[in-house]
Amino acid sequence: MAVLGIHDAHDAGAALVHKGDVVGAINEERFTKLKNDVGFPSNSIGYLSKMGELEAIDSVAVPWIGGSALFARIFPSLEVKRRKLWRKEVSKPSRFNMKLRNMVFKVVQDQRPQWLWRTAGQEIGSTVLGRKLKALGINSKINFVNHHAAHAASAYYSSGFKEALVITLDGAGDGLSGSVSIGDNGKLTRINEFKASASLGILYGAATIACDMRYSEDEGKLMSLAAYSFPCEIKELEDISRYDPKTKQLVSNCKEKFEFLLAEWMKDNLLWKRSREEFAYAVQKHVQEQVLAIIKHHIKETKIRKVAVAGGLFSNIIINMLIDRLPEVDDFFVFPHMGDGGLAIGAAYLTDFNENGKICGDQINNLYYGPEYTDKEIEEVLKRYKKSAGIKYEESSDIASRAADEIASGEVMLWFQGRMEYGPRALGNRSVLSLPSSQENRDKINLIIKKRPYYQPFASSMLKEDARKLLEPFKRENRFMTVGYAVKKGHWPDLMAASHIDGTTRPQMLGDENKPYRRLLERIRKKTGYGALLNTSLNKHGRPMVMDPQDAIWTLLNTGASKLAIGNFMVEKNKKTSNKN
Repeated sequence: MAVLGIHDAHDAGAALVHKGDVVGAINEERFTKLKNDVGFPSNSIGYLSKMGELEAIDSVAVPWIGGSALFARIFPSLEVKRRKLWRKEVSKPSRFNMKLRNMVFKVVQDQRPQWLWRTAGQEIGSTVLGRKLKALGINSKINFVNHHAAHAASAYYSSGFKEALVITLDGAGDGLSGSVSIGDNGKLTRINEFKASASLGILYGAATIACDMRYSEDEGKLMSLAAYSFPCEIKELEDISRYDPKTKQLVSNCKEKFEFLLAEWMKDNLLWKRSREEFAYAVQKHVQEQVLAIIKHHIKETKIRKVAVAGGLFSNIIINMLIDRLPEVDDFFVFPHMGDGGLAIGAAYLTDFNENGKICGDQINNLYYGPEYTDKEIEEVLKRYKKSAGIKYEESSDIASRAADEIASGEVMLWFQGRMEYGPRALGNRSVLSLPSSQENRDKINLIIKKRPYYQPFASSMLKEDARKLLEPFKRENRFMTVGYAVKKGHWPDLMAASHIDGTTRPQMLGDENKPYRRLLERIRKKTGYGALLNTSLNKHGRPMVMDPQDAIWTLLNTGASKLAIGNFMVEKNKKTSNKN
């Protein structure tokens, strides 16, 4: 009997887990084309139901009990408005409005008393979600899982570690901004937790807003911008959130709790004295110091040297790189869909273990949990577009070799193969690919598809056996682009288009888990001497990653790209077709 995990807040989605194994997982944005979409994930559940009969679902796991999820279930429009505010699609609240919200935040942010929030959340959630699930033919019992328990479960049960120190850190969820747990032979035991009112995640998110970027989406830009500054620090950040080793708590002396009001305070008191680059550097430095202090303290206390992490703050690959390099850490794993979009799978993992007592003994080696399409299905779509849009296509007996030839000649290639990736990273099935040595192609991808700011780098894919040659220091493989690595100076020209100004890259180290993509990289190695590519997600700027063949062809037609390798077909846009950039 399988467990269905559903997340119905921002970046909504669903996952299906059976006896420790993930059957499938997907986020709602892929269907609606609204990035980080919110609400009940009916499309995601519909996709998963096709993979296993609805009557085979033993229980439903929900990874958020109270707080914003509680209010969003009663008033769904609130979560939609919040998402629009974060994405700068509506006007920013007035200072007076911000101060009113701040008063509410100070009262409810830590959700005390917890029993009241938990009871209300479960009662209301069971009623609201039960009704929606029944409409889809699902009458299974609903299990509510604490937000940070779901984050911890996502990291622990996918890590392959029997014993691990499990750390979660994010903005806030169920009254907390983080937790520390011990995973031991399948059982998770929480040993520490951090209040939402002293959140490092909210500090980082507010700093992102202060730099005129989008909350809960552009934090990676702030991290990238930090590399353009000389070393500096801002002592006042300690008043917002810092780790106190004596109490083992995150503490805050700051009165501003609502992220937008905190951002205004940062502008008025911190940012106006400095460049954005200096400010970004100081914020990055402060937050990574607090995270490292938390981890080192708890390793020393528990003597557990294998670390697994999840939560939105661990999307920061520089923080992860520094953790990975700690001498205290023997092994390290970041759950690849570390933000709230991965909560559904964490809740399903935990509930499945509680009911079946089984875990997957090995670390996950891929995230290909989404839909896939046969060549027949792909060609049916191609035929329609050939007639309506004038595309050209031909079948290839070796699409990897054909694509490698095009890429080696300097082409930017849209690449669509197999099951769609789960999470925010393109891992070789929904990718835009180019030679990693070509600065010209990097600029071309930015201009015609991604439209990223100058300071935001692209990631890389490389064969795992080539990773040791290209990167340093090399402690362990990373298949999921979750950790930064330094590029060896001698190979900087080889990876300059897929690296950052600080000399780091965010690599996917590919083994045998994706044979078509591996064949492509092997053929690139024969042509260039190393199996590496610039790899970024297949989507037009502002839209989620491509899911189906129609979406892939739409992206070809509506960007400056000219070629798409989809299934066993090479597709080319008619030169007369106008680009809608």
